[in-house]
Amino acid sequence: MSVKPARGVRLPEPGQVVQVRGAVWAVTDVDAQGLPRSSADDGQPRLDHVVTLQSLDEDRMGEELRVVWELEVGNSVVPDRGLPENIAAGAFDSPDTLGAFVDAVRWGAVTSADPKAFQSPFRSGATLEAYQLEPLRRALAAPRTNLLLADDVGLGKTIEAGLVVEELLLRHRARSVIIVCPPSLSLKWQDEMREKFGLDFVIVDSARMAEDRRTYGLAANPLRLHPRVIVSMAWLPGVRAQRLLREVLADAERSQTARRYAFDVLVVDEAHHVAPAAPSAVGGGRGYAVDSQRTRALRRLADKCEHRLFLSATPHNGYTESFSALLEMIDPRRFARGARIDEDALKEVTVRRLKSQIADKDFQKRRIQPLLYETSPDEERAYAKLDALLRDSGREQGRRHLDIAALLLKKRFLSSPWAFAKTLEGYLDQTLPGVGLGDYDDYYTEVMGSGQSDEEEGLLSQPELDTLLATRKSDPLSAATRRDLEELADWASGYQSRPDSRLNALVDMLDAVCRPDGKTWMNERVVVFTEYADTLEWIVSVLRQRGYGKRLAVIRGSTSADEREDIRARFNDSPSEEDVRVLVATDAAGEGIDLQTYCHRLVNFDVPFNPSRLEQRVGRIDRYGQRETPEVYYLKPDGRNGLYSGHQGFLERLAHKIATEKQDLGSVNPLIDEEITAHFLGRHRRKTSARGHDEKAIDSALAGSSKLNQQLTALTRGYEDRKVAMHLTPEAGRRVVDEALHMTHQPLLEEVGSELTDASVFAVPDLARSWQDALIGLDTRLRPGELRPVTFDEDAGRAPGIVHVHLGHPLMRKSTRILRANLFSPHSEVNRVTAVVLPGLEHSCAASMSRLVLVGRGGLRLHEQVFVTGVRLRGHRIAEDTLHEVLDRSLDPGSYRLAGPEVRRHLASLWNDGGHLRTRLVEETARRAQSLQAGVHQSLGERCQADLDRVRGIFAAFRANLTDSLANLHAQEREQQAMLDLWSGEQRQQRARDIRAMEDRLEDLAGEETREEAAVRSRYEDVRPYVSSVALVLAVTEEDAETWGRQS
Repeated sequence: MSVKPARGVRLPEPGQVVQVRGAVWAVTDVDAQGLPRSSADDGQPRLDHVVTLQSLDEDRMGEELRVVWELEVGNSVVPDRGLPENIAAGAFDSPDTLGAFVDAVRWGAVTSADPKAFQSPFRSGATLEAYQLEPLRRALAAPRTNLLLADDVGLGKTIEAGLVVEELLLRHRARSVIIVCPPSLSLKWQDEMREKFGLDFVIVDSARMAEDRRTYGLAANPLRLHPRVIVSMAWLPGVRAQRLLREVLADAERSQTARRYAFDVLVVDEAHHVAPAAPSAVGGGRGYAVDSQRTRALRRLADKCEHRLFLSATPHNGYTESFSALLEMIDPRRFARGARIDEDALKEVTVRRLKSQIADKDFQKRRIQPLLYETSPDEERAYAKLDALLRDSGREQGRRHLDIAALLLKKRFLSSPWAFAKTLEGYLDQTLPGVGLGDYDDYYTEVMGSGQSDEEEGLLSQPELDTLLATRKSDPLSAATRRDLEELADWASGYQSRPDSRLNALVDMLDAVCRPDGKTWMNERVVVFTEYADTLEWIVSVLRQRGYGKRLAVIRGSTSADEREDIRARFNDSPSEEDVRVLVATDAAGEGIDLQTYCHRLVNFDVPFNPSRLEQRVGRIDRYGQRETPEVYYLKPDGRNGLYSGHQGFLERLAHKIATEKQDLGSVNPLIDEEITAHFLGRHRRKTSARGHDEKAIDSALAGSSKLNQQLTALTRGYEDRKVAMHLTPEAGRRVVDEALHMTHQPLLEEVGSELTDASVFAVPDLARSWQDALIGLDTRLRPGELRPVTFDEDAGRAPGIVHVHLGHPLMRKSTRILRANLFSPHSEVNRVTAVVLPGLEHSCAASMSRLVLVGRGGLRLHEQVFVTGVRLRGHRIAEDTLHEVLDRSLDPGSYRLAGPEVRRHLASLWNDGGHLRTRLVEETARRAQSLQAGVHQSLGERCQADLDRVRGIFAAFRANLTDSLANLHAQEREQQAMLDLWSGEQRQQRARDIRAMEDRLEDLAGEETREEAAVRSRYEDVRPYVSSVALVLAVTEEDAETWGRQS
């Protein structure tokens, strides 16, 4: 029996544009269902068709929809209206109106076969610099994006990642994105993606799970429901998160599914937290880094993500096993955990620039300044007494050196007497359980040193306290009498709400900066960092006594994400608007919170033993956008020569060394660990080994680019050229928004100006409910509902309080969507024809703007381009450069004169006279489209071959690397078996798993390479062109206009 589509239903074809459910979509696939239906009103069985659609709305980039075409109500194929058959004399559009529609179409052609034709920079509200385009260039040059963005703290890695994500979405190379970040940064990422790129992300956590289940049912999975999500790296390894993830990963693993990946793009922020902890020392040698639960969870996710962006200014903790595990998650085609690090491959995936290497960007060199103080006799006595008790207890128990408990107690004492008091109180509280202490070196590295956990003080579970409680079984204070301990506790508790010598120095500095006359508050701000919540509470209590009350803001580990964002917004608002002058924070604020807008002074009240954490602190003010010289203060003892002042002085020198380190901190970490243990405990953890091949490769990659400034010049030139080609001007932007407002019967923008800029600045009027989503982000967290003024000028958008309406802004996206939908609608309000008189034009001509779309297999859009063709009204075709100039002048206010009624009647008559002019223009358009298509086909072919060559080169290098690495590892087993026997069972198992994984990869590498090549080829197969007309411009010389006017 023959089976037909339903009677009267026009089926769409892949590549066509359709309207479904009130939105505009591109058809990517049409499948006939396997069984015909025979409904009651059909005389014979007919097929239903499943149509796969991809959204063309820029605010729903990459969103997909599958519908049964015959069952959809109100669907339609958007017709290609082509050039008009006839033109009525009264059916000409205003050039200004048509110009807005043309720009909307021009800006909507976002997919390009040219990897250098960036689009996302013009859809970003961030203040962009040329160096931030380099990751984008790298991402588009490869068939798959695998990058480690390791720029210096404060250079804008979030912006760089956002540009890559948006470009992949615009080019239809991605539709789903997952961002994994520390819990404290989830809201920041959500706000940045919405405000700077117009991309909405959903934060997936337990609350979102509950909300989605109430809305969609008990089986709802947020990771399936929402195409763009943010998850916390602390939540990801949990039972709930893993259950959701297993469902999504299973979808990607099923052989019958079309989707090979669970998510198209994976972004990991502060990626050093997902690498395995530094390996512990064993018998004076090196151990082997073991995967944490977080590492395993992230690797499972990364394996099912196509494009991967890992962000960290401090990705290398000094231990190559840990770093190679991180690299394998970034690009498993180049790196394997435990294998030798390929130097060339590392440079391919790493983007690393230091502030000192970026010329002409006014990065101020940080100034390190001491805050001098003189320790008091009672501080020296108390510290000397603690040291003596710890040493006596060690000797009593037969230990030659102080242990980790001694280091922990001293570390708290050096932070503040109050932190020491609270620590001693917890240590002496026998109701708190001990947890059993393992290897000393494990605890030093993971709790206090370079592998220090990112868990924050103030939470219920805190690694240092757990470690201290565990040491009670060995009683590191066994030599102390009850009176000794009570005296120490009483001394320390006596500082409750009372400053010691160091806090007095801090208060004096704050007073000198914030209220030098003791009364009047200046518009200056200071950030104070401390490692411990107890020290923070003590500092805050003293400052409140000194009158800082409402001038203080506090961020600690237990501060909620919403409250943290409120504090950040207050601190970054103008001091004339917000009273806060001093922010006191633990390291909870050390990552991801930008504080440079109105602050350039930072005080490290104590010194963490982790160099990376110290650099993260400084990076809060020493970053892009800082207009002043960053001033970093450390407390430095002066005058007294006691043990306490000696140890405080050592920490100040250590902090100064870290703050001035110009290269990768990873190379410094092991040295710092050794210096600390040697100074405080009198023992060396291990001998410093010579830097081998892997260490040198890492040093080279993380030293930054020596060719940077030459690259920046080319990127800047390309960015500016692209702006001109897109006709991206402030006047054009305003025209598009006003035209969309006018078309939907809304009030227009009102020019209000600003003292901060000479550019045009506008107030946004009250708009109807349908426009409210377009206004998101115009108000602020501190002033909800109060819309800030807007500008279409990129430079003016840098002024505080003024919002730049870029191509990705919700207001512009809605406007362009309205105009494009109307232009191609059968019920369009525009005729798509205009007529103008151009002074200085040599020949009267007809110019047509058309859109070429090339669609590959599965409806993948490979290339979109708006092009111009034209013919003289009398004569032959016109040069392309001339046509572009004609089009721009014809549609830009001030460049043309409106054609009068007589001229328009003459042009209509000329067009309608037998269709000769129209035929010439249609033929010229087809010829030009064919020429463009041939050129793009050649480019795509070259790109396909380049991608294949790249894939083959990657696999050849990886095959050689795996072979060499396995040979070296097996040789190591034979030659160093005695050392390996000292490792823990867990370490030996991890090493065996890594070797087995390398052997399995090597065995399957040929098949993996074949699959990768097939995936590359499929992108460029079955390419089909679609051409549609956009607008017709009839441009007339002044001589012809005068002649035709007289004839009438």
